Amino acid sequence: MNRKLNKIAEEIVTYQKNNDIPDTLLAYNLHFSVEELHDIKSMRRSPNKDEVNIIKQKLG
Repeated sequence: MNRKLNKIAEEIVTYQKNNDIPDTLLAYNLHFSVEELHDIKSMRRSPNKDEVNIIKQKLG
């Protein structure tokens, strides 16, 4: 089952691929739990406004 990633999930995945960063390190750098990061990447939940700001700030 393929589904298109939302913009923030796509940005996270692209950043991880380009920088070879595993979920655990990215979650640590974002001050999120790994579960929170997985939920955002898998689109099980949408990040709130503060989380989006943190993600965008850290990913550049």
